[in-house]
Amino acid sequence: MDIEVKGHSGCQIDVVREGSELYVYKSSCDPGYLGRLVRQAEKQREAAIPEYQHIRVPRIHAIDRTDGKVQVKMDYVYSKNFVEYFEQAGFEQVRYLIGALIMYLEREIQSSPLRTVSRGIVTEKFADVKKKTLGNSILRDDAGTVSILERSQAVFDALDDMLIPVGMCHGDLTFSNILFNGNNYYLIDFLDSFIESPLLDIVKLRQDTAWLWSQLMYVHPFDTIRLRIAFGTIDRELDRHFTHRYEWYGRYYRPLQLMNFLRILQYAREPRVINYLKQTINEQLKEL
Repeated sequence: MDIEVKGHSGCQIDVVREGSELYVYKSSCDPGYLGRLVRQAEKQREAAIPEYQHIRVPRIHAIDRTDGKVQVKMDYVYSKNFVEYFEQAGFEQVRYLIGALIMYLEREIQSSPLRTVSRGIVTEKFADVKKKTLGNSILRDDAGTVSILERSQAVFDALDDMLIPVGMCHGDLTFSNILFNGNNYYLIDFLDSFIESPLLDIVKLRQDTAWLWSQLMYVHPFDTIRLRIAFGTIDRELDRHFTHRYEWYGRYYRPLQLMNFLRILQYAREPRVINYLKQTINEQLKEL
């Protein structure tokens, strides 16, 4: 049985039955994406080795690469997406999820020694983001976007070298990359990040809980009020937990969240998404 599923980033996703088992085959023939898909699969394979309470990572069974194609075979997980989960989850289930996420992030932090990250890494990344944003035909002549880039430049120019944990990092830890199976949560679609830090995973998670990004991208009807309440609860607990424990979180979360949304803006082309991103970034700039 083959079930073709629409994928992202130039990937095709197929669910294939082999005997009594189902597997996911993720593949791409995009020359510009092949290397990245291999790195993502290798990162997921490594992340599946440690055992976490309630947080799971689907096993990678094979990474096959030819000159023109990469194909990754991994476990299939029977699950709900984040909207299906939160529309049915009660308060206790949400609290259970909060505990599991914090436990996972704390495990990342404890496995990631504090290291000094040069401000040059951030300013170079912003220079690249700025170049691509101004190369976007929809954004380059937009006065609001130009203003955002100018004010963001000032933020990153003022940034010092950062002492933060460096090591373990999912790279794209949003709710759209979590599969929900009862009280077990499966992480998928690992990505390489310009800084491999648990702080970037907190940034990506709060991209959803504080700023509701995955809600914006969900295309089917859903209970927006219910999800806002659940996400607000999760966000307050995440922010309170890390604020009380880590000085580096309080110092560097906001500028890295700003960078995160600027990296999304550079590729945006849909008016509603652009408007959302500009409003969100302007709100963040007011806090910096």
